Amino acid sequence: MKTKTWTLPCAAIAALIAATTLTSVAGNASVPSSPAERAATAELNRNITLRNAAADERSRVLEAQYQEQMRQYEAQQAQYQARLSELSGQPYR
Repeated sequence: MKTKTWTLPCAAIAALIAATTLTSVAGNASVPSSPAERAATAELNRNITLRNAAADERSRVLEAQYQEQMRQYEAQQAQYQARLSELSGQPYR
């Protein structure tokens, strides 16, 4: 009995949501963009593309710096361990 009481309201809500979604999609699709809107959109897209390229380049530079720092750190660690082994007379494990 409870299944029937929940099924009808749920179906009505689902139908209402579907109808609203279809109406809003159809309403938006039927209005063509003006030339000014298309130009503004193209300009926004160009700006975003340029900013993304700049951010990508910055990320590459930072990654290269990080990798160089890690290489230097690992070289220092190797020198340190070699010096410890030399001083203690035992190889480092």
